[in-house]
Amino acid sequence: MATRARVSILTLAAVLAACSSGEDDAATGGGLPAGGLYATIAVGSRTFHASITHPDGMAQARAVWDGTSNANIPAGRLDCSAVSWNEPWHWHLEPETVRFAEVTMELCDGDPSYVEANCATFGGGSYCPWAAEMTALRDCSTDPACPAVPR
Repeated sequence: MATRARVSILTLAAVLAACSSGEDDAATGGGLPAGGLYATIAVGSRTFHASITHPDGMAQARAVWDGTSNANIPAGRLDCSAVSWNEPWHWHLEPETVRFAEVTMELCDGDPSYVEANCATFGGGSYCPWAAEMTALRDCSTDPACPAVPR
């Protein structure tokens, strides 16, 4: 009986761990910010997520996603606090400040892990990774399930 209980507990722990990952939340809409767009952005081998709520930033994100804009560098004000939708990082871009640019200053360029280690002093309070590539876009503006935006 004790072995069966241990197996059940381990199985439950594995299921809960799988359900609590940031990618699973993004796929199902769980834990996502209300409204706006939700972008998955790769910088080299690292990934972070950005909530985009300003109308200009949303239009720019859609243009990047559609391939009609070369302004593919996400830029925004850095907030050194954790949010569930940008796990595992303990920082995020303030959603109302996110825009996309063709060129930015080098001061705010960097890898997400470097931002993690240096958030309080990073980039003059901004983050704008030059090597960024948007790999997914979800629309949370009209549907709380945040469906994927087709390309």
